[in-house]
Amino acid sequence: MRFIITYLLLFFFALSKVSAQDPHFTQYYSAPMLMNPALTGFFNGDVRVSGCYRSQWPSIQYPYITGTVSADANALKSYIKDGDIFGVGFTGLFDKSNNGGLRTNSMSASFSFHKLLDQFGVNRLGVGAMATYNTRLLDYSKFVFGQQLTPIGFDHNLPTGEPINGFTTNYVDYSVGIVYSAITDVSSFYSGIAVYHFNQPEESFNGPVHKITPRISANAGGNFIVGESNKMFLSAAYMKAEFTSDLIFGAAFSKTLSQVADDNYNLILGGWYRFNDAVSPYIGLEYKNLRGGLSYDVNVSKLTPASQLRGGFELSLTYIFTKDPEANALRQTLCPRGSSQLRWFGY
Repeated sequence: MRFIITYLLLFFFALSKVSAQDPHFTQYYSAPMLMNPALTGFFNGDVRVSGCYRSQWPSIQYPYITGTVSADANALKSYIKDGDIFGVGFTGLFDKSNNGGLRTNSMSASFSFHKLLDQFGVNRLGVGAMATYNTRLLDYSKFVFGQQLTPIGFDHNLPTGEPINGFTTNYVDYSVGIVYSAITDVSSFYSGIAVYHFNQPEESFNGPVHKITPRISANAGGNFIVGESNKMFLSAAYMKAEFTSDLIFGAAFSKTLSQVADDNYNLILGGWYRFNDAVSPYIGLEYKNLRGGLSYDVNVSKLTPASQLRGGFELSLTYIFTKDPEANALRQTLCPRGSSQLRWFGY
């Protein structure tokens, strides 16, 4: 029975096309520290709070549920050189499948430092690091065993016949990343690469020990002004783990809905394509310091006959707090200089 459980879990992970230890998001920009720890604190403002919720394969009885919440901040502004950025952040992640039969929870702390490379406030090079404490739980009460089989079917109230109710494993892993960015009055660009689990931690469910191999994560993005105040965002991300790889890219167009620039009131429409997996249309709304987004993965892989184009939906929400938007913009130069409007770095 344990062999069957292990096989099914591995099979389900293969279907979802993610590595066993790293759930992914279509709106990956809403979980920046999970893409690159060097993105910690890399925004225009004082404190950023982000969250993303994903329900994968809702057509099955128990869909995969994944969620993340993060908070990061620009710190030590009075102690570092103008134009440099020092960021600190915390990220929480939960993931469950089979109605919670397998659950993963993690808590991360990260920091970054971005050094201004020129006197014009355009080019920066940043580095970051993150430490993560992970807990994985295999709960036998969510499965059925031969001991629970009766003439009329399985009875979950009967004993499982197992000496314990499941297994728990804990481990700590470490990640590092680097990001280059260029920000001007009318456009911005960044690219970066990160290595997660570089210490190769070990995990075990009362059996063979599995060493988690490093995951390579690379992403790039940028935006430029279209017309007087509209914007176009472009982005791409690639992840490579032990047995899997994931490539996603797309674009979004931000249409200004207000004549008052300081309102920062925009409608965002776009879409992303995950290679050999899904097409994901996206709609978002931005008002002042708040942005919300909704996307849906339309499955276009070889599983289409079974999935009937159904994949999963995601909901994201991000809020940036800043005490003095105009002063912050001039100091950090992460938005068009001289504007008090809070600009987002981009997707």
